[in-house]
Amino acid sequence: MTRRGSIALLLLLPLLSFGAAPKPWKVFLLFGQSNMAGGAASNAEDSKKNPRVKVLAYNNCSSNGRSYNNWYTAAPSLHSCGTGLGPGDWFGKVVADSFPDDTIALVPCAIGGVDISFFSKGVISSRRKEFAIPPDNQWAGAYPWMLERLKLAQQKGEIAGILLHQGESDWRDTARTKWPGRVAKIVSDLKSDLKFGDVPVLIGELRQDSKACCGAHNPFVATAAKTVPNGHVVASRGLEAGNDAFHLTSVGYRDLGKRFAAEMIKALKTSAVSDNHVPASAGRWNMSRTANGILVEFASPQVRIEVRDLNGGLLAAGAGDRLSIPFDRGVLLLTAVGSTGTTTALLPISY
Repeated sequence: MTRRGSIALLLLLPLLSFGAAPKPWKVFLLFGQSNMAGGAASNAEDSKKNPRVKVLAYNNCSSNGRSYNNWYTAAPSLHSCGTGLGPGDWFGKVVADSFPDDTIALVPCAIGGVDISFFSKGVISSRRKEFAIPPDNQWAGAYPWMLERLKLAQQKGEIAGILLHQGESDWRDTARTKWPGRVAKIVSDLKSDLKFGDVPVLIGELRQDSKACCGAHNPFVATAAKTVPNGHVVASRGLEAGNDAFHLTSVGYRDLGKRFAAEMIKALKTSAVSDNHVPASAGRWNMSRTANGILVEFASPQVRIEVRDLNGGLLAAGAGDRLSIPFDRGVLLLTAVGSTGTTTALLPISY
C-alpha cells in the first residue's frame, strides 16, 4: 500500500469504527418518602431485567454489586441494598415497553419518613437528624443530593419526567396547606438549576381506604398537580393496602407503578402531539366493534401498535394496519408508531 493510501485509510477509520451517536436516555426522577421507595416482597417476574431500563445506584451495596452513582440494569430494589419492590420497578418496565427505541433511566431519591421540606432548596428540615442521605450522610438536605444525581443523569440523556409520592409526613395541621407550594418550589428550582422545561410531573395520591392514615391529604395532591406546570395526579383508589395505615402490598406497588407509567406515557405522547412533533397524517384511524371486541384500523401500516389500560397493563400489541382488542368497555390508551409519526389517543369504549 502506498503512503497516500495508508493516510486515506487512517482518515476513514473513525467512520468505520463508530456508528451513529447513541440516542439520549429518558431520565426520570423518583422522589418522596417510603411509598416511593417501596420495600414489599418481590418475585421472579418483578426481578426480570430489561437492558433498556437503568438505575443510578442509590447506595454502595455489596449484596447486589452496585456502587453509588453508577449505572446498572434496573431490578428491585431501586432504593436499598435489598430486593424490596416499589412503584419505580414497574414504572420502568411499562414505559420501556411503550418506548421501544429508548433507554429509560431511573434516578431514585426517596427517603422513608421524610417531610417535603427535606427536599427543599436552601432549607434544613427540622427533622434532618432523623434520616440519613446516601451514601455517607454528608448533605445538609436532600436537594443538593438530588441535584448531583440528576446532573450525572443529564450526561446520559434528558430529564423527561418527575414522579413524586410523599405527604404522609405532612398531612396534618398547617403543613398540608403549605405542601402544594413547597412541591411547586422544589420542581421550579430543579428546572431552573438544571435547565430543563415543563416535563410531566406526576404526583401520587396517598392511600384512601378505610384503614388509611392520610387520605385527607389528597385534595392537596390535586392542588399541587394544578399548581405545577404539566402536573398530573396518579390515583390511589383500589390499590391493595398493606397491614399498616401507610403502605401497600407487592400487588399494590405493582399497580401503582403501572398507574404512574400509564399517566407518564399519556403525558409524554400527548405533549409530542400538542407540540406539533407528529404529522397530522399519522393520526388517521378508525375504531369499530366486532363480535370479539374492538377493531382499530389505520389508513397506512404501522410499525408498532399497542393498547394499554389506564393502569399501564398491556392488553394488545402488533403491527400493520389493524389491531383487534379483546375488550368491550372502559377507557384505553392507544399508541401507534408509523413511518410518518406517532399516534396517541384515548379510546372510550362504552357501547
